[in-house]
Amino acid sequence: MRKYLKKAVLIWFFLLAVRPLLPQTLKGIVEKRSFMGPVTGKKIEFSIYLPENYYSTDEKYPVIYHLHGLGGSHEGNHTRIVPASFEKAKEQGVIGPVIIVFPDGYRDSFWGDSFDGNKPAETNIIYELIPYVDSNFRTLSSPKFRAIQGFSMGGFGAAKFLTKFPDLFNAAIIYDGAMLNWEILAIAQALIASTIFANNEAYFNEFSPWFQAEKNKIKLKSRTRVRMVVGALVTWNRNFLSYLNELAIPVEYVETPCLHDLSCLLNYEGLSSASFLADCFHPFFRNQKEFKNK
Repeated sequence: MRKYLKKAVLIWFFLLAVRPLLPQTLKGIVEKRSFMGPVTGKKIEFSIYLPENYYSTDEKYPVIYHLHGLGGSHEGNHTRIVPASFEKAKEQGVIGPVIIVFPDGYRDSFWGDSFDGNKPAETNIIYELIPYVDSNFRTLSSPKFRAIQGFSMGGFGAAKFLTKFPDLFNAAIIYDGAMLNWEILAIAQALIASTIFANNEAYFNEFSPWFQAEKNKIKLKSRTRVRMVVGALVTWNRNFLSYLNELAIPVEYVETPCLHDLSCLLNYEGLSSASFLADCFHPFFRNQKEFKNK
C-alpha cells in the first residue's frame, strides 16, 4: 500500500505535464529584485509585477503574493501568466490594478523553514519580504489589502500562510494545492520529510495548514477568505475542504476539468478568482477607479 501510494503521488507531481506556454504580452512590467534579509542575513531574491503606469503615477495598490510549485522558483512562466490573468480581469472591470510578488521557495521547502536553517522560506516572506515590499513599493500596506495564492506546493503554502497568520493576509487562493498531511508527505516525499522537516511530525505541524487551521479556527470562521480551484489533485483538495468544513471555516470551492496546469486553471477561473479578491479587499474595489489614492 505504501509503495502504491508513493508511486501515485509521484505521478501527480512529475508526470502530469504542464502544457508549454507562449509568452504573454503584459501592459505592466515584471522586475527581478534582491536584497539582504535583515533576519536571516541571506540574499533574498524575488520577482515583482508592477501594474501599467506604476512609474508615472503616485497611486498605491493592493498586493498579491503568488507562491510557485515544487521545483519552481521566483522566475518562470507564472510571472507572466498570473499578471496576464489579472490584467484581463482589470480590463473587464472585475478588479483594479494590483502589485504581484513572486517569492522564492528554494524549490522544495513546502514554504516552511527547513529545520537546519538553510531554506527559511517562511521567515523570508513574513519577516523580510513583506516589510521590504511595503517599504520600497507603493503598496496599500494594511493586511486587509494583502492576499496570498499559490499553485501545487504553493497552494499548500498559501493555505499555511493564511491559517497561520490570519492577521497578516486578507485572503488566500489555492490552485490545485498539494494539500498533503504528514502521513502522505512522509510516504510520498520522504526526502522532503527528512531534509525540510527532520522526519518530525511536530515540526511539520508548525508549517501545516491542517494543524494551523484548527489552531486559528476562531479567527478563520468570521468570513469566507479561502478559495480552492482544483484540477488534477481532487482527492487531496476534497479532503482539505472536508476538514475546513468540519472546523466551520467557510470556503469557496470549485473543481475544473484541468490537469495539474496553472494556465488552464487561470483560463477557467482567473476572472472568478479576481472577483473573489476584489470582494475580500473591499466591495467597492470591484470598480478599478476606486483603487486610486486609497
